[in-house]
Amino acid sequence: MRRANIQFVLLTLLSYGSIAAQGGEVPRPRGVSLAKAALYQPRPDGKWSCLDGSKTIPFAQVNDDYCDCADGSDEPGTSACPQSQFHCINKGHQSIDIPSSQVQDGICDCCDGSDELPIVGCGNTCHELGAAAAVQRRNEAELYVRGAVKRQEMITRGKQMKADRSARRSELNARIKEQEALKAEKEQLKRNAEALESEAVEAFKEQQRELDAETAQAEQEPQQMRQEATLSFVRYDANKDGFVEVTELMVDMNLDSDRNGVVTVEEAKYFLDERDRVDLDAFVTLAWPRIKPQKMVAEGLFQPPQPPVVDADPQAEVQSTEPIQHQPTDEQADMEMGAGEHGDEDEDTEDEEDQYDDEEPDVGVGEATPDVETTTSAPNYDPETQRLIEQANEARNAFDEVERHIREIEHEVKEIDDQEGKDYGLNEEWAVLDGECYTFEDREYVYTLCPFDRASQKPRNGGAETTLGRWDQWIGEGDDKYSRQKYANGAACWNGPQRSALINIKCALEPRITGVSEPNRCEYYFEFETPAACDSEAFKAADQNQHDEL
Repeated sequence: MRRANIQFVLLTLLSYGSIAAQGGEVPRPRGVSLAKAALYQPRPDGKWSCLDGSKTIPFAQVNDDYCDCADGSDEPGTSACPQSQFHCINKGHQSIDIPSSQVQDGICDCCDGSDELPIVGCGNTCHELGAAAAVQRRNEAELYVRGAVKRQEMITRGKQMKADRSARRSELNARIKEQEALKAEKEQLKRNAEALESEAVEAFKEQQRELDAETAQAEQEPQQMRQEATLSFVRYDANKDGFVEVTELMVDMNLDSDRNGVVTVEEAKYFLDERDRVDLDAFVTLAWPRIKPQKMVAEGLFQPPQPPVVDADPQAEVQSTEPIQHQPTDEQADMEMGAGEHGDEDEDTEDEEDQYDDEEPDVGVGEATPDVETTTSAPNYDPETQRLIEQANEARNAFDEVERHIREIEHEVKEIDDQEGKDYGLNEEWAVLDGECYTFEDREYVYTLCPFDRASQKPRNGGAETTLGRWDQWIGEGDDKYSRQKYANGAACWNGPQRSALINIKCALEPRITGVSEPNRCEYYFEFETPAACDSEAFKAADQNQHDEL
């Protein structure tokens, strides 16, 4: 092993001289790049300082296969220092740096074989690799030239879109000022119309409250009548058998219709609807409506309408009382005849009785339905109030319409501002991709990329779409800023982080997704091609830098 190290040191020393002798290049130790050659020049006294400045050693100890410097800078051409780097010159191809641990490990890492001893037998394949790379570079250059034409079209469209957005933004600013002024006008008209409407509706409600009070009072009368009838039934039912009989009414002198001092059987039966006795329900519906007016007349609480008379003749007074005296007889005759010249009057009487029958169950039961209908149906306003309400509705609708227009304008302004806040490249070449979506299918999923919006996946056999991320930023390094995009804050993985997507972008003649992978859990890589990435000037500059290095 020691013998091999000695051979390698000798080779290193020879390499220093050979590098210095080749084509007038700057002399430098083996494994040092041309860019660092000035750092590896000995001082006049033959000393050399470690690159971190921590130590000064004889220059002869550089590449002596012993690590003297803490930063490993004294062994660029050996594997003595683990943190050191070995520079492969690879003349005719592309120079690279490899870890010092790969130096003299029996594997040819540099195409010129400079990382191994001659006994390993590494051939120099740099010219062949360089030629293949040159063909590839020519193909790429041709692709960039053709893609640059389409990229220029995208730039033109992107700049036009930016100008259109700016013009549209100015137009919307003017429109929103007009709409704000119109809104103030419509709001004042609405306030005036609503004031008139409120005044008219309040007046209508006041009238309605009065009508409701009268209606409520009218609705209470049947109930009050039943209460009065029930109390009277209890007073008349002397034997407490649950019936009021003719004999029990004959004791009430208020029922003496002809004022002769006796309540006859005929008079009593008239008040019982020509029956011998009635129960409570029949008394309430049939007897009490006849008894109550008679009692009110007898007590002086009610005066029946009298026809106009010329003189106060006792005979006229008798005539005025005759209808009351003979009324039971007439009705009794009508009921016995069943059908005759007074049949219509009999039907009227039955209708009146049916009316009482209908009213009785309505108390506390049937009144609920009208109340529900009243609360659900619109009030029946008078024509003037309805006109004012319609005017107020028109004013409100006009105001709402202006507000809707303002909201639409503000929404469009926000969209324009969001677009203006996005980085569409130095020349707006990426703007045309905003609003477009591209898909890619593998064996399990359909992936979708909508540039500057979102990335997602969906199972091929059906199912919900999962958001992999939403537009975040460009993350390319240095001059390649526009070579990578990041989409963050996607749907959370099960017991894991939120999903995210990284988009690697390359030059191509048509935009498309060429591949999707998930190298890390919940982190997706998209390979995306587009003419927007075909920056021929940047490609030429990078190619020239590589050519200069070669």
